[in-house]
Amino acid sequence: MFHRFLAAFLLMATAAAAADRVPLVMDGKTSLPQRVLVRQATERLDAPDGHPLGSALPLQQFFVYGRSEGWVEVGPSQDGRDLGWLPVTAVADWNQNIVATLEVTAGLDRTLFLSDLDTAYDLVEAEDPGTEAAALRAEAEAAERSGTPSNRVVALGPREAIDQRQRLHVLPILDAEEALFENGTFVNLLKVAVARTGGRDAAGPAATEKPIGGVPDAPRAGMRAGVVFVVDTTHSMGPYIDATREALSGVYREVAAANLTDRVSFGLVGYRDSLRGQPLLEYAARTFVTLDEGRSEAGFLAGIRTMTEATASSRGFREDSYTGLEHAVSSLDWSGYDVRLVVLVTDAGPREPTDELSGTGLSGEALNRLVREQLGGYVAVIHLLTPKGAEVGDHERATRLYRELTTFPNLPPLYFAVPKGEAAAYEAAARQVGQVVVDQLSASARDAGGPAPVPDTPIASAVGQAMQTLRLAYLGRQDGTEAPDVFEGVIADRDFAQPALRPVSIRLLLSKAQLSDLAEALQIVVDKAEANVLDPDRFFEQVLGAAADMSRRPESVSRRQDETLAGAVAVSELLEGLPYRSRIMTITQEDWVRMSISEQQALVNDLHDKLERYRRYNASPDLWVNHLGQPGADGLLYPMLLDDLP
Repeated sequence: MFHRFLAAFLLMATAAAAADRVPLVMDGKTSLPQRVLVRQATERLDAPDGHPLGSALPLQQFFVYGRSEGWVEVGPSQDGRDLGWLPVTAVADWNQNIVATLEVTAGLDRTLFLSDLDTAYDLVEAEDPGTEAAALRAEAEAAERSGTPSNRVVALGPREAIDQRQRLHVLPILDAEEALFENGTFVNLLKVAVARTGGRDAAGPAATEKPIGGVPDAPRAGMRAGVVFVVDTTHSMGPYIDATREALSGVYREVAAANLTDRVSFGLVGYRDSLRGQPLLEYAARTFVTLDEGRSEAGFLAGIRTMTEATASSRGFREDSYTGLEHAVSSLDWSGYDVRLVVLVTDAGPREPTDELSGTGLSGEALNRLVREQLGGYVAVIHLLTPKGAEVGDHERATRLYRELTTFPNLPPLYFAVPKGEAAAYEAAARQVGQVVVDQLSASARDAGGPAPVPDTPIASAVGQAMQTLRLAYLGRQDGTEAPDVFEGVIADRDFAQPALRPVSIRLLLSKAQLSDLAEALQIVVDKAEANVLDPDRFFEQVLGAAADMSRRPESVSRRQDETLAGAVAVSELLEGLPYRSRIMTITQEDWVRMSISEQQALVNDLHDKLERYRRYNASPDLWVNHLGQPGADGLLYPMLLDDLP
């Protein structure tokens, strides 16, 4: 019995000792741990040149607990357990959770993964970077076909989009340098690794062993489209409700003629305004036709017959169109639809988050992000420029906000104005949107190899490009498209031929705990700013005190009066070193006091918007994924776009 007790005691003592170990901290930081990524499949050892403990897989992340000549001691988590040793040559330092994700968009060529920075600089500094990039791409495609590696291009990005929900991928950024095109456009050259989940063996095939994203021999399932019209049903909108019915009746006839009745569905949502402003409006947003009901013309017409304009007037000219859009995104069942498009029909500008009658608390930019990240689709706006809107001076503001709402990466804004708000012109625009969807689906059914041409009109061109981009995402899902299997390469964050376009998005991998810390820090700033509107001199003092009271490490909270907001709320280390410049968190006490009340309020409003985004990200379980093989809750990460940072 004594031996069993001794063994149990030693086991507990060993576990306790392990729990006391913490990762090394990055140089110049006080809390951010050192991390590495595994370059290639290798064995972790119990000591340098010791006995095997188990395999470490390519792109697996480890925390660093110690360093010895030629070796690094690592663990999969920050709890000091399951430690082992890896050769320094088998890992790459990764000092920030910064990653890139590929943006495969209609009109963009395949991303070049270049062998080194010198090759990238040669392209950027070329007299015609687009032509030089095209020659390199042709060289790389020839290497793909022959199986002979290219000296200058280690891989090509996929032809089709990678489905982030089914075959997740991130490109950890190991280093970055800024360069300049001859036309004056800045470009970031990113040394990246490639990490993805699903279907990867320990070693990973060479990038040139097979074409990436090619058209498969097996037939694909038919692409299906769900299009939901979100229509303003306030007073005076009756003619536009009728025009929606007529437009889609014509589109349904085209659907039937193209034999696509099982491939396209139209839904219908009506919105009015907040019932807090006018209870007689009956509803803020309501579904009139679900996507299941809208699979047939009869189902759609039955729903739209029940849609009528309000008999009571809303408060003011602005209406809560964002609530109608959020209802369409969150309340309808979009499963089974590859193309997801929401079309807002409105004659009035939206209620912004600062409006007491806003039902969402979201800005147009935040709602755009919700549509892109959560729905995986696009939102378009058909804006009726009625004489009444001109009379109250609403057009300019509404146009600016709706263009912001409908701007997606590498695409023209899906914003379409109807001069004078004429019902017949709106009917033609709505029908054109539906017709482009039908044409693209018809082309997909006939020939998986290429999209349909689109008429040369602003609506057809913009919606056609969006449809072709969604088609690339559909083809990627069908083919199981993945990121290329290379450990390191250099990519550019701008297209060489079209520098205004960005083939990658830059993101920060955040854990739930980090998102919580960030949200807590922003809430402190918001609360204290609002409490000290008339006494800005006390703002920083109260922020510093509240940060220390709420922090799990109060000793780490700065007491300096010249500290920035980020330092005051102990998130400066999280934000420092990122390819991002905060508009808000670099403000000092002196900066704050110099600001006018309206400038201060604008910054607080921006933080409110960010907090609402964080709340929704945290509440969406399918957005949190174990990207890098880290065990436990800390392994669940969300790839937040840098624009979402404060």
